Amino acid sequence: MANRFGHHAVVIGGSIAGLITARVLSDYFDQVTIIERDQIEAKPAVHKSVPQGHHVHALLLGGERMLSSLYPSFTDKLFELGATRLRIGKDAAWMLPDGKAYTRTGTVREPMDAGIDMYAQSRGLLEYCVRQFTTAVPNVRLETSASVQELIYEGNRVRGARYLREGESRSMEADLVVDAGGRGSHAPRWLKELGFETPEETTIGVDFAYASAKFRINNVDDPEKLLLFLGPPPRFPNGAIIELIENDTWHVSMGGRFGIYPPADPEGFVEFAKSLSNPKLYHYLKTAERVSEIVPYRFPTSVLRHYERLASFPERFVILGDAICSFNPIYGQGMSSAALQAKALQQLLSERAGQSGGLDGLALAFFPKAAEVVMTPWILAASSDFAFPQTKGERPPNFAESVRYGMTLEEIAGEDPAVQFLLMEVFQLLKPITALMEDPLRSRVLARMEKKSS
Repeated sequence: MANRFGHHAVVIGGSIAGLITARVLSDYFDQVTIIERDQIEAKPAVHKSVPQGHHVHALLLGGERMLSSLYPSFTDKLFELGATRLRIGKDAAWMLPDGKAYTRTGTVREPMDAGIDMYAQSRGLLEYCVRQFTTAVPNVRLETSASVQELIYEGNRVRGARYLREGESRSMEADLVVDAGGRGSHAPRWLKELGFETPEETTIGVDFAYASAKFRINNVDDPEKLLLFLGPPPRFPNGAIIELIENDTWHVSMGGRFGIYPPADPEGFVEFAKSLSNPKLYHYLKTAERVSEIVPYRFPTSVLRHYERLASFPERFVILGDAICSFNPIYGQGMSSAALQAKALQQLLSERAGQSGGLDGLALAFFPKAAEVVMTPWILAASSDFAFPQTKGERPPNFAESVRYGMTLEEIAGEDPAVQFLLMEVFQLLKPITALMEDPLRSRVLARMEKKSS
């Protein structure tokens, strides 16, 4: 077929990013094989290669829409499996020190139904849903309990991968290899072994840790299905997110920074809720029935690998997802960022389909596009993290002015539903952050800033 780039593509990693990537590649290769190191259960479950899998997860609208484009009945299937449907602007609220609000800064105090649904579910259910859709594609195969050890590199290009399965070393040839192996990707080591430069890294020392459990809570008197107990920084470094998920259970994740972390023992976990900016969660948890183990997780640094700055790269090899950028998980951006990177790869392959040598220089063309995708969630997360003075890393030279701009923008959003909707689109990764700096909105914000400073 004219749009085919070759016979076989290999995807390293069978988590969300790898599954989405395999579906994208299935339109351009005769066969796609996902190599996943874990044994995968045929039901919603968290596997060990997803260390954050037991915690609250969010599929932002940008990611959800990419998945719906790949799998047309995706949200219907999610709902059928038990996910909770909620309305943007109405069914999610911030529990601030001075009460409930519908924006993070408290500028909007009344719900506004944006007319858009999103879904809340466990990571296990979400991944199971994506996996069911992907493996139903006839030319996609999932090989589990297989750990990739090295790339096969001959004749100036990657030609496959060597992996271990059941203690036996095996090889798999491929016309293209995509590494979606997550934050722990071995790509930097492989590049070095092949004689290529490794990418520069930007790191932010967030020193964040959280613990999560599922509860049945019978005294919830808030009508919302997603509650964010995230007080304004830097006064409130501790926070929590709770959401109603499948099986009529509330998924609770509580987090802290800079050495003050939520305990994993039952009494300590509930007591930690007293340190939040709003007392409501403690009120809920003190009589709730815990129905899962309390699972802790530590996240010391956000990492951005600048593959877009490399001048050379192995042909027929691409890197995607958390292997490029690993965000502070409290903001729920990782899965959607990976989905949008896969969308960028899809667009690039579509543009090159039918061209002779269409895979030549693919990675060096893709990485700048991936960097554009990552820019918005990275800036949003970094801005929130740097609001705490203890956060380590190089702050942008105009950081204070950017904070003023953002606060003024939020103030205007409290008065103007159109601006509120635009903010929602940016935070949900439907639009790039540059949309907040375009005229006439920019002039409006700057005029308000000047008036306030005069």
